Amino acid sequence: MAITGENRRLVEYAHSRLRADIISNRIPADTSISQVKLAEELGVSRTPLREALRMLQHEGLARVEANKRVTIADVNPADLDALYALRIQQEALTIFQSTKHASNRQRDEARSNLEAMFTAIRDDNIDEWSSAHRRFHMSMAGGVHERFQTSISRHFDHAERYRHIYLVGSDVNWAQSSQDHSAICEAYVAGQAAWAAELLAEHYARTAKTVIQTIDPEFAPEMVASAVTMALSLRFV
Repeated sequence: MAITGENRRLVEYAHSRLRADIISNRIPADTSISQVKLAEELGVSRTPLREALRMLQHEGLARVEANKRVTIADVNPADLDALYALRIQQEALTIFQSTKHASNRQRDEARSNLEAMFTAIRDDNIDEWSSAHRRFHMSMAGGVHERFQTSISRHFDHAERYRHIYLVGSDVNWAQSSQDHSAICEAYVAGQAAWAAELLAEHYARTAKTVIQTIDPEFAPEMVASAVTMALSLRFV
């Protein structure tokens, strides 16, 4: 049955509240909570809560157990390594193809989204930055098959918590991120397909390696390293 009206508003409220709490670690990874307790704390009924939990499960942030408990997804280096290796493989190929065929409108859109990211940073508006950041990356997936776009969008959602770990509390990482995005946009706008793919791969690899160093310095991200090598091979295509 479709959820409409007031229930839709409650779904959006429950989803945004829980998502923010999970990403910021206010609800720690691997925590198990009953759905009844969550509904009480949020002040919503079970129907909108179930839909909100379904959305979080799709984003890879929570698991709904058979005993009607909710387990917050773990933060672990193996998952991060696999996730970012997949992102590098898919998005390097995507930006390689889209850069070659980008229209003036698509180039303008990338520049506009980049400027919106910088404006949000100056205004210290993390929510607006996140929105502009998503638009920036998704705009450069334009023109490719929607199967790629759907997969990229889902992986983008799954990476949100790791992205938060990378950026929050680090002016150095914010500066590096801004530098990376500027370089990627410049290559995209200039039609330098292989260079855009390489910069994107290095940007994701840098993020993954930095977060892994934070959560488990002994872990070697072999899949990310291999994915970067594959992305670099596009210069020979």
